[in-house]
Amino acid sequence: MIRTACLASLMLSVMLLTAGCGSVQRPTASFRTMSISDVSPRGFVMNVDVDVANPNSVALPLTNVDYGVSLGGVRVVNGGKVKPEASIPPNGHSTITIPVPLTFENLLSAEESIRKGGGDVSYGFDAGLNFDTGLPVIGVQRVPLQHEGTLKVKELLQKNWSIILTSPAAKELAQKVLGGFFKF
Repeated sequence: MIRTACLASLMLSVMLLTAGCGSVQRPTASFRTMSISDVSPRGFVMNVDVDVANPNSVALPLTNVDYGVSLGGVRVVNGGKVKPEASIPPNGHSTITIPVPLTFENLLSAEESIRKGGGDVSYGFDAGLNFDTGLPVIGVQRVPLQHEGTLKVKELLQKNWSIILTSPAAKELAQKVLGGFFKF
């Protein structure tokens, strides 16, 4: 009798938990823009701004973002991870910036595509935004995001020529992409 009551209580608890979990909807994410910052002799940061909408009546904290980057079809970053401090308000929207560090060595691995593109290279960005639902049954909800765009490498090199002179990888890239003595 006690065993049957415990089993019934456990089943009722599971049913209540899963019934509540069905009402949590997946947030949506869409690419907004990309900008470059923090140019240094080592590389730079691609800041990917993403608009996120939360259709739920509770805030959703962003636990982390996993990402990968391709340049000219060459995978240069795989398994990158960052933890932006963000929480999407209930029934609200927010813009999240995902900082993606790239090195000039990353660009060198795609230098043939950069040259063929006249100093520009196509990039592919794929990510997963991981939100904590606060519910043990659902746990973390991953929202995928993909975007393709163009990285203006020639412009980046021309605007930051003093850094090129102090970075062997940036200097090699500039010689291969811009030719001669950089052809400013």
